[in-house]
Amino acid sequence: MTKKLLQGSFILTQEDLQKHIFSMTMFHDLLARAVLEDKEACEHILRILTGIKTLVIKKNKTQHVISKLTSHSIIMDVLAEDANNKLYEIEIQKADGNIAHEKRMLYYASTIINEYFFKGDQTYDSVPELHIFYISKTDIWKLGKTCYPILKYLGDTATPYNDGLHMCYINAEVNDNSDIAQLMQYFKTAKADDFSQGKLSQCITNLKTTKEGLATMDNFSKQIYDAGINDGRTEGKTEEKFATVKRMLKRGKSSLADIAEDTDLPLDTIKKIQAEMQAV
Repeated sequence: MTKKLLQGSFILTQEDLQKHIFSMTMFHDLLARAVLEDKEACEHILRILTGIKTLVIKKNKTQHVISKLTSHSIIMDVLAEDANNKLYEIEIQKADGNIAHEKRMLYYASTIINEYFFKGDQTYDSVPELHIFYISKTDIWKLGKTCYPILKYLGDTATPYNDGLHMCYINAEVNDNSDIAQLMQYFKTAKADDFSQGKLSQCITNLKTTKEGLATMDNFSKQIYDAGINDGRTEGKTEEKFATVKRMLKRGKSSLADIAEDTDLPLDTIKKIQAEMQAV
C-alpha cells in the first residue's frame, strides 16, 4: 500500500469531523481542552463555580504541566489566574476509575503551591491562594449533593480556618437546580443549539458549527495525537488509551466509531492508529 493510499484511508472529511465533534460533551478531552483555552468561556465557568460574578481571568493555561524529577508530574485541565493573583485549577475527571480522589486533590494542591511559591520568602506570604474544582460525571461520594466544598474550622468552634487552599468536589449526576448544577447539566450535553450558558455556549456553538471552530478542533486533535505518540503525556492516560485501541483493533469486533466512543479519542486518531498498524 502506498503512502498516498494509506493517508487517504484515514483522513476525515469535514462532514465526518463535524459529526464526531457534534456528539462531544465537556467530559471529552478534546472539547474540554478547546473550550478551556477560550478565556471568556473559562471565565464564565469560574464565575459560576466561585459565585463571583465579577471574576476576571488574567491568564489561563490548558494542559499545563508541572514536571517533577523525583516524583509524579501533573497535567492540569486548566490553571487560571485572576486579576487579584488568585489561582484556579479545574480538573475534569472523565471516569471514577480506581483513584483515591482526595489524595489526588491533595497532591495536585501541594504541587501547584510549591511551583508558584517564591522560594526566598521566609515569611510564606507569597504562598498563592488556590481554588481547586474537581468535576466528575458521577457523585463519587454518593451523598446526593451537587457540590461538596471542603470546609475548615478551628477545633470544634464555628470559626473558619483559612489557609488559602480551597477545594470543592462537583458532579453532574445530582441536579439540585442551583446555578452550578445547571452548568453541570450543560457539561453533559454541550449542545450547539443550547445558549443557556452565555459565553460558554457561544464558544461551544462556534467550535461545533463554524469552519473556524472545526479547524481549531482538528488542530487540537492533531496536537493530542502527536503528544501521545511523542511523549506518552497526560499521566500515562493517552498511552493507555492507544494500547486499548490497538487491542480492540486486533480483535476486530468493534467499529471505529465505537472504539472512539469507548476510549474518548477522536475518530481520526483511531484511523491513524489503524493505518499505522496496517503499515507494519
